[in-house]
Amino acid sequence: MAAGALLEAGLARALFYPTLLYTLFRGKVPGPARRDWYHRIDRTVLLGALPLRSMTRRLVQDENVRGVITMNEEYETRFLCNSAQVYNWTPEEAVRAITKIRSHIYIRPGQLDVLKDFHKVITAGAAKNEADHTSQT
Repeated sequence: MAAGALLEAGLARALFYPTLLYTLFRGKVPGPARRDWYHRIDRTVLLGALPLRSMTRRLVQDENVRGVITMNEEYETRFLCNSAQVYNWTPEEAVRAITKIRSHIYIRPGQLDVLKDFHKVITAGAAKNEADHTSQT
């Protein structure tokens, strides 16, 4: 099992830059083959690929981006990227929303596990804050 995970990690690293170049190319071609870097979900949320450094100024000025949440691997962000509306979605609901809007995205089981852990921490913190607020009033 460990050898399989190691092979998967190595393959992911080897394929990252070629697929990034492909994605950049798809963003430049006109017509139905074009793939946008991000999509607007509502007036406060954008969903898409992690923004490249060259996109930062435009996203901040034109789209009013103030933060980025990512589930990327560290090697994917090292050279290219700058290091709230509440939906109350479960991790599974969030994945369904992502795949509905960006059908080419595949959330791996390990990424879903990270999302579930993050959700558990956030909801526990929100519940604690609510309890603290209620006890103070």
